[in-house]
Amino acid sequence: MRFIKTLFIPVLTLLIAACQKPGYHLTNQTYSRIQVDSLAAPADSDMTRFLQPYRQRLDQTMNEVLAVSTVRLDKAKPECALNNLLTDAMLQYGNQKLGQTVDCAHLNYGGIRTGLPQGPIRIGNIYEVMPFDNQLTLLTLKGSMLRQFLEYFIGSQADENALVVSGVRVVIKDNVLSSITFTNGKTFDPNQNYTVLVSDYIANRGGGTAFLKDAVARKDYAVTIRDVFIDYFRQLGKAGQPITPTTDGRIAIQ
Repeated sequence: MRFIKTLFIPVLTLLIAACQKPGYHLTNQTYSRIQVDSLAAPADSDMTRFLQPYRQRLDQTMNEVLAVSTVRLDKAKPECALNNLLTDAMLQYGNQKLGQTVDCAHLNYGGIRTGLPQGPIRIGNIYEVMPFDNQLTLLTLKGSMLRQFLEYFIGSQADENALVVSGVRVVIKDNVLSSITFTNGKTFDPNQNYTVLVSDYIANRGGGTAFLKDAVARKDYAVTIRDVFIDYFRQLGKAGQPITPTTDGRIAIQ
């Protein structure tokens, strides 16, 4: 027993000393570029077989033709057919499907990621236009705040701040909002309340809209804006209506 104790103590001392020694230190670093190319890399046959049924269902969904457009649609400022079409879809959905009286619909310009092709418009095209999962939010704004909201998007030429709306017609003179007219017949009054359908991104103060925290009321819906567009185009397709959008002067610059 005495021998074991005598042997144990030196060994323990060595172990403690070893743990106290400084570790490794980086003295040099190099790198090399490794190109990952899905076209050149060999496919994993087992994984390909596993994913095949999911890929087939996904392709079937994304390739569903919703409607047909007579022209190609690209976003542009200050107004264009694509911007109008998308916000009109939001406004119609709010009034018909949400059971709400919606005075105005707004879409942030930067959230429109691409255009729509001439010819068949598929679900996959809608995902390209709106790849985000932003959902609908209905805000009740006092007229004075609605004016502030519209002026905010008018006041800058940055992508996020271009005005994209439905339900209102505005006149801009010298970069200042000079007139607001509602298409549902309402008259603008800074002291009256109006409902505005927006994305939850904007309602959550995205893009600098912090003032919306003072909205009179807010109601969120578990409906993505992308699904609103899909529903809208599908309705047009089922009705046999080709898409022939035009600009209507809802944003007039003098």
